[in-house]
Parts: sequence; C-alpha cells; structure tokens
Amino acid sequence: MRIDQKKARVGWAMLWLLVGWVGTNAWAQPPLTGTIKPLDDLKLSLPIAGRIEVILVKEGQPVKKGMELLHLDKSQEELEVKRRQLVWEDHAKLDESRARERILRDQVTSARALLATNTISRKQLEDEELALAAAVSEHQALEAAKQREKVEYDLARDALARRFLHAPMDGVVVKIHFQVGESIAANDTVIRLVDVSRIYFTGNLDSQSALRIQKGDAVKVRFGTDDHAEVRQGNVVFVSPVADLASGLVEVKVEFSNADGTIRPGIVGQILLGTE
Repeated sequence: MRIDQKKARVGWAMLWLLVGWVGTNAWAQPPLTGTIKPLDDLKLSLPIAGRIEVILVKEGQPVKKGMELLHLDKSQEELEVKRRQLVWEDHAKLDESRARERILRDQVTSARALLATNTISRKQLEDEELALAAAVSEHQALEAAKQREKVEYDLARDALARRFLHAPMDGVVVKIHFQVGESIAANDTVIRLVDVSRIYFTGNLDSQSALRIQKGDAVKVRFGTDDHAEVRQGNVVFVSPVADLASGLVEVKVEFSNADGTIRPGIVGQILLGTE
C-alpha cells in the first residue's frame, strides 16, 4: 500500500513538471532568423551614356552629401554652355532697339505738338507713329528672343550637369562598377553607396507571432546566430498587413541606430520574441 502511494506521488510530480514545461514553452518562441540590412543602400547611375573621364572616390571611402563622385567626358557640353551664355549675354541689338524706341517716342510727342500748331501735316505724324510702332514690335521680339536664349542656356547647363554624379546622401562607397575610360549606357549602375549609420532587421514571422507585435513596439534582435552575439533593442517600423500566400509568413522590419558602425549589414540576425 505504501509503495503504491509513493509511486502515485512520483507520478503526480512528473506530471506537474511536464505541465510546467509545456506551459512555459507554449509561450516561448524560438529565435526567428532574418537579415540585417542598411536602411539606405543606393545603386547610383547617370541618365545619359558616355565615357568616364574622372573617378574621384575609392571603394571604402566615406563621402558627404553633394560630393562629386565622378564625371563623364564633357568638353562638348562645356563649349555649348559657353556658346549659349555668350549669345544670351549679348544685348547689343536689344540696347539699340531700346534706344531707337525711346528716340521715336520723343519724335512722336514733338510731332503731335507741331500738328496742333499746323507746323507739320497729319501724314508726317502718322509716319512717325508707324515708325514707333515698328520699333516697339522689334523691341518686344528681341526681348522674347532673349528669353528663349536664356532657356537654351539653361538647357545646355542641365545637359552638362547630367554628366556629373554626386552623392545624394552621406555614406560609404561600397562598389565601383566601372573604370576610367570605360563607356557606360544610360542608367547603368556605376557606384553603390551605402549608409550604415541606420540599419534594420528584416524577417518573417508566423501569423500568430505577428499578432503579438505592431509598429512602434520595442523588440530585441541578436546580431548573429551565436548565443553570445550582441543583442540590441530596436523599434518595429513595419509589420506587413498581408501574409505571404505560399508560406503564410508575415514580413517584419526592426530599425536600429548604428552610428558607431560596429554592426556590419549583410549578416544574419535573430529577432527574439518571448525569450530571455
């Protein structure tokens, strides 16, 4: 009888241990693996074709926003800009037209006064007025021509500017795809520029786990798969409103600051939900 009671107590103890283990692991989630990526990873290109004349940066070099990275051959574009500038800035004909119009206005005013005293005929006044009207029309035409010349000058400057590649943000040059002297086509990727000061984890959660987090939540991510890898807390910036049709998983993104650059984007990361 005592042996049966002892066996019963041992059985109940094992049952409670099993229930506790199941209850604990029902809430715990294994680490979910994803990828660490830079927030800004740009593939830079030029909108026109040409031959690379100068590359001003090297791979691994940090650059500032607005810094020139390279430019294509540009001699013809520079000459065209100079030509258009000289044409636009030439105001000789416009100044002559303006002076002629001013003189004719004075002559018409004088002719009208003389007509009142019958010193000149109306035909003479009408001739002066017709000459003034022609001068006004010529002046207006020259001013419109100057406006067109300014537009053509601006277009030439824009064509020249398109041959330069500038950094659109602060970052690090990761890859230069061409060398000096090589020709590129329009929109070919020339330089890859990455900003590693802001990074994010991207991975997929099952639909039940995804219900437990929302945009703005603070979660922990391990940078690597080793249990001793660095763990940081970041903010959830995106939880996909739809699940993948094939897998049923939901994409999640968690953003971090990496101003010190100690985390290298491209490594595997693990988001920790329901774990210590």
